[in-house]
Amino acid sequence: DGKIEVEAKLTGILSLGALQPAGETRKYGTTIAPRLYAPVHQHFFVARMDMAVYCKPGEAFNQDYEQSR
Repeated sequence: DGKIEVEAKLTGILSLGALQPAGETRKYGTTIAPRLYAPVHQHFFVARMDMAVYCKPGEAFNQDYEQSR
């Protein structure tokens, strides 16, 4: 049916920064505890797609690979 679906899950450890005790805040971060913030950051996802079509409409194309010894 031509659908392309992706599911991405992220795990990891926050990169943290310290704040001054006098109520300091950061423009590009979220305070997560007293005197502690997590900076805003980005994730980039890249997908490589082979758009070559090897069969006629309505026909399935299967290719099997075997490891050479």
